[in-house]
Amino acid sequence: MKPIGKLLAALMVAMMLMASAGCGAILVGGAAAAGTYVYMDGNARADYRAGIRQTYNATLDGCRDIGMNITSQSLDGDSASVKGRYHGEDIYISLSLEGDSLTQVTVRVGLLGNETESRRIHDAIARNL
Repeated sequence: MKPIGKLLAALMVAMMLMASAGCGAILVGGAAAAGTYVYMDGNARADYRAGIRQTYNATLDGCRDIGMNITSQSLDGDSASVKGRYHGEDIYISLSLEGDSLTQVTVRVGLLGNETESRRIHDAIARNL
């Protein structure tokens, strides 16, 4: 295949991947996550290979590790939430049991979202699992 053909083929594959990911979706690897987290519309979502209680405890520990001020927390069966303040922003974290030893965690920083700070929180959770 000629170099221009390879370039066109690579561009077509890239365009198909972007189209299938949806507008604004960014996939990034996570340490304890089940492979990726998705950042879309101000929310960073990741699946963790752990039960809800273990992930909830790792979330609380991770938030404390980075110096987040936890203002409320709750664990109720198959779901949980943590709210707090971090670097002057309101933080909203929700957890949902998605299957045996698989918990989905969604992090939102501030009103519009902040990918860098959301990633920092997910990294802190992963370190505690």
